Amino acid sequence: MKTFPKWIWLFLASLAPFQPLWAGASAVGAEQDYYPADLGGKWVFNITEGKNTKTASVVCDKTGTINGKPCLHLKSSDSRLSYWVQKKEDGVYIVQTCRSVLGLADLEITFDPPIPLLKFPMKKGDKWEYNGWGRTFIASKRLHITYENKGLVNSPLKQFSGPAFEVVCTHQVEKDAPVTQTSWYGKGLGFVASRSPGESISLEKFEPVSEASLSLAKEHNKDASQTASNDQTDSD
Repeated sequence: MKTFPKWIWLFLASLAPFQPLWAGASAVGAEQDYYPADLGGKWVFNITEGKNTKTASVVCDKTGTINGKPCLHLKSSDSRLSYWVQKKEDGVYIVQTCRSVLGLADLEITFDPPIPLLKFPMKKGDKWEYNGWGRTFIASKRLHITYENKGLVNSPLKQFSGPAFEVVCTHQVEKDAPVTQTSWYGKGLGFVASRSPGESISLEKFEPVSEASLSLAKEHNKDASQTASNDQTDSD
């Protein structure tokens, strides 16, 4: 079951630790600086698969409730995709995705239970996993996902060159071959890049709405002169 492009669910993690946009949301700590999201904010990415490169964007456009869970809605320009994600004190979860099928109908995929994309507080060496289901009205598929937080390193991008958290994720649908991806999350920017066999994703532009997010994004490159090890010490 190809529920959505590989790159997009990695990006979901970068949008998760929102400022309190809905009831029950609360501050989680300094790690929020590495996963900012503004209602109305926009992230633009270059996605390279083999010799082909395309541009896709994600907009944080509204809030709502899915299956009793307060969520934020993320709309992608890629394949008419949209997503509902939930932030809790212990982490961030993807609750549901929706995509247009042949332009005729929307296919909703609900994750049972919701997928834990991030674990709070963020710490080097943390590991977690998911065993659950992706369910549609047609069929259900078993999902297995493992994560490991490798800590702060230098971002692989020249345009966003400050320290970034590195997270390695391996996901498997049913008995398909597992796919491993490494992704990086920058201060004030969220998801900035990922690398996996045959595919690379890089943040091209971030258009924040709030002054706070804009200020953090500007600070990211200032922090590039500091070592990742110093930042790691501060985050422990």
